[in-house]
Amino acid sequence: MTSNAGDLDYESLLRFRIALRRFNRWSEGQAQAVGLTHAQHQLLLSVKGHPDPAGPTVGEVADYLLIRHNSTVELIDRTEALGFIVRRTDDADRRVVRLALTTKGAQAIRGLTAAHLHELAALAPLLNELNPDASGRPRRVS
Repeated sequence: MTSNAGDLDYESLLRFRIALRRFNRWSEGQAQAVGLTHAQHQLLLSVKGHPDPAGPTVGEVADYLLIRHNSTVELIDRTEALGFIVRRTDDADRRVVRLALTTKGAQAIRGLTAAHLHELAALAPLLNELNPDASGRPRRVS
């Protein structure tokens, strides 16, 4: 396999990786400002962004966050104790527990999302530098 990547590609990728790390650090601070950990912010986003209006199950949230079921339960416990989410029994299957945002949780995720979308707009030019070339084929590096 031949390398199509030039020095500018590596520089662009480095700038983007640095920007992602800075974004992540900034995001952690935004979550802390509303009384959440970074993981709790991600939990709220998992609940709000879930496509089923009934809300996600614990297992679905674990999949979204790429963490184990028991770690997800602990995260849910802590976030529920703070008043950001609630557990609800599924109407169709009483054995299934689903998650929903409280009013406090909905307000927090709405504010965090607005700030994050604004901040992500600043990353768009860096991402565009890494787009495939004009032929539509992704760059390959050997």
